[in-house]
Amino acid sequence: MRVPRSRTPSPEKPSHTDKTSINESKTLSTRTIQARPSVQGLFKKPIVPAVKKPASSWATPRKLSTASQRSLTPVSVEDVNTSIASPVPTRQSTAAGDSPPQFKKASAALREQIANAKAAKRVVAEKVQAQDQAAQRSVSLLGDAPVIPTDDTFDFGLSDDPFNLKRDANSMAKVIKSRVASARTSGRLNIAALNLKEIPSEVLNMYSLESIGKHDGSWAESVDLTRFVAADNELETIEDNVFPDIDPEVLAEDEDAQGNIFLGLETLDLHGNMLIALPIGLRRLTLLTSLNLSANRLATNCLEVVTQITSLKDLKLGGNLLWGTLDPCFSRLTNLEILDLHGNNIQKLPPGFAELHRLRILNISENSFESLPFEVLSKLPLTELNARKNKLTGVLIDEGVEALPVLQNLDVSSNQLTSLVRPHGIIAMPALTQICLSMNRLQALPDVSSWPELINLTADENNINAFPDGFTGLQNLKSADFSSNDIRVVPAEIARMTKLSMLRLSGNPLRDRKFVSAHIEDLKEALAARLDPASDGYEDINGPIAEVLTSNEANPLDSPFHGSRAATPHMVEASEQQDEGNRTDTDDFATPPTSAQTSPMRARSSSSALVWPVKPGGVLDRSNTESSSLHPVVCSKVANEHTIREVQLRHNLFAVLPESLSFFAESLTRLSLAHNQLVGETYLGGGEDLELPSLKELDLSSNHITGLTTLVNHLHAPNLEKLDVSTNRLASLPSSSDKEKGGRLLRDAFPKLTVLDFANNHLAELDPESIRGMKIVNAANNDIAHLNPRIGLLGGVGGLERLEVTGNRFRVPRWNVLERGTDATLRWLRGRVPVADMAAWRAEKGLTEDEEANDMD
Repeated sequence: MRVPRSRTPSPEKPSHTDKTSINESKTLSTRTIQARPSVQGLFKKPIVPAVKKPASSWATPRKLSTASQRSLTPVSVEDVNTSIASPVPTRQSTAAGDSPPQFKKASAALREQIANAKAAKRVVAEKVQAQDQAAQRSVSLLGDAPVIPTDDTFDFGLSDDPFNLKRDANSMAKVIKSRVASARTSGRLNIAALNLKEIPSEVLNMYSLESIGKHDGSWAESVDLTRFVAADNELETIEDNVFPDIDPEVLAEDEDAQGNIFLGLETLDLHGNMLIALPIGLRRLTLLTSLNLSANRLATNCLEVVTQITSLKDLKLGGNLLWGTLDPCFSRLTNLEILDLHGNNIQKLPPGFAELHRLRILNISENSFESLPFEVLSKLPLTELNARKNKLTGVLIDEGVEALPVLQNLDVSSNQLTSLVRPHGIIAMPALTQICLSMNRLQALPDVSSWPELINLTADENNINAFPDGFTGLQNLKSADFSSNDIRVVPAEIARMTKLSMLRLSGNPLRDRKFVSAHIEDLKEALAARLDPASDGYEDINGPIAEVLTSNEANPLDSPFHGSRAATPHMVEASEQQDEGNRTDTDDFATPPTSAQTSPMRARSSSSALVWPVKPGGVLDRSNTESSSLHPVVCSKVANEHTIREVQLRHNLFAVLPESLSFFAESLTRLSLAHNQLVGETYLGGGEDLELPSLKELDLSSNHITGLTTLVNHLHAPNLEKLDVSTNRLASLPSSSDKEKGGRLLRDAFPKLTVLDFANNHLAELDPESIRGMKIVNAANNDIAHLNPRIGLLGGVGGLERLEVTGNRFRVPRWNVLERGTDATLRWLRGRVPVADMAAWRAEKGLTEDEEANDMD
């Protein structure tokens, strides 16, 4: 009987007690036939040792995988690979009595445990990450728990450093080193707002060779320090070694001395500190022009040091502890142009204040002044005076002061003034553009007709009961504030103030309540309805229409004086006699019975009835009248009745210089034809000469002039000192090449010319001979491609003092040279002049070669 072959390679007969046999055949379990050796037995012996050898070593990895499952830790890749490669131990264990299906199930369970462990770890990681993100989101959106401020606090729970600006010591040192390295090549050092309590040593040693080498600098690129800003720190004192009080010459002779790195300073800014004293060595800064010591704790004794810096032009001492009367040493600062003393407790200006003959801006607001010495201030070239929030009382300007000729901005608000001048007094301020008189006790304002340039007038919160005399004649006024006063009547002539765009009248007991809140256009419209019809005399009519109405004929071109250069007094008298002869006895009967009788002057030429107002100081202002000519008859009459020193013809339609100006030739010193229609080189009509022997200033700016040859050849003004031809179309100035061809230079025609302004034109070249002899030259914003080095020879004593050439096309000298001023620019240009020419220039100026070398340095 044939025995069935077992599916397993094992030679032993399966036991009948094995319930987990693979084939589970009843035949094999009941039969006891002995198994015979088969061919497969040949492979049994090599396999069994190999299987039994690792059998014991496979138990440990399986136990580790079970432990890893319990601890939710990942199973190693080696264990996984070992578990997968388990068919051989399965066969061996089958022979030992363990059934193969148990091993297969164990392998699948192991893989499942590994997968579960990885999944569990992934879930835990995702959960932790989600919690972190949620916490960050809540902090960024909601911040900390909301802080509810109490009634007596303002704590809103804000961060002390919302912009992350707080720095530690290391980062602060890096910032200082970086700024010092930059300042070494630029000449500008800014260490403001670094909470410094003293000047860092990095600053004091910035030019030492060790410092230059350590911070990758180059000695050849180092320049002198010209600007130093250490504002908004915590400096209380400055050590003497920072600004040593040693003569620079002595310091230069001492080879072992470290030197003073601040000797070349031009600007020093120490505002916003806690300084209580100043180092005496500041007086050695001979080039310093701007000093800002505002918002410190300096007392009056600090002025002894400050006033020894005689080169200062801009001095700011606001917000300190100055008090009483200032020290007379202030008279040393003869070059001072800007002085800021606001926010102190000063009561009087120092004696000798008149010595500051260059002072332009004075700020003494928020002090304790009870009066101001206008007899002294009127002698200074002040353009801006701020005396707000003082203790000024009574009359502001004392009797005897008649004019403040150059003052442009005046602020005396928040005082206790009752009047600007004495009763019925007049103060002329021809250049005034803005005045602020708010919050005083003013009862009236003086006559303002002598303030022709006024643009803004603020006089709210006073006791003013009427508009000042001359107010309606302020043709340049744009804004006026009379709110909270005692004004009752609004003059109807305000309707003729064409430039007035804002008029505040709130808080006044006006008779017409609708004017309190009315818009300016509505106000003008209502007031225009109240004006009387135009009178027979044409005093209120300006411009070409008036000239037409006031001439003998309908057309002014038919005048007997048209075509002549100027009407003589005999011609004017003959014209008037002719007008008288034209009257008849029936002229009066032409008037209706209901009309008023015609005066004897009615039938005379209306040109004699026309009156041009002449302002104080002999100023004839015909600006913004749309005029294109000056009537010779009227000019003759005005010249006979007044001494005209200034004629303003701005913003009109003049195409040529009016020849009627010859009526004012003997006294005319200033003439302005800015913003007209002067075109090309035909602005002196007919080629005839114009004689103005007293003329000192001529303004032809903002026209269409292309050359100055006509002006040089046909205008005789031997006393002309200032010429303004800016904003035209000039392509060149009279130069040396023109002189070789028989032409004349500007200085040949006007030997006293010292100020020349031709900015905003189209000049491509600037000839040194064109500006020789000038003291102030403005050539900014032209097309100059190359700056002639010989211009540098125009400097020196008695030579060129100010040269403005910014905004041109040339690349050298660079901006850092131009920025340092005229002297630096001229020195730079002289450094490019040939040696022979420099020797001749030194001989002319009386300089030695060493002196010039020092000047070049």
